[in-house]
Amino acid sequence: MAVEQFRVPEMSCQHCVRAVTKEVSAVPGVQNVQVELSNKTVRVEHDGNTNVSTLIHAINEAGYTDVSVLV
Repeated sequence: MAVEQFRVPEMSCQHCVRAVTKEVSAVPGVQNVQVELSNKTVRVEHDGNTNVSTLIHAINEAGYTDVSVLV
């Protein structure tokens, strides 16, 4: 299993949490999505075959364009 973390400063409410969770969960290979509104981060567990750009695209599809990868 692989883990990626992202910062999404535009998130501000529970609607944001639901939208990001829905879009990222739909990406093939994603096993778990945790959205932390308090620190505006998204943690994604996946099978290791999903690339970061695909995950960022899913967050963009949820309506959030200011996404950065946390190392």
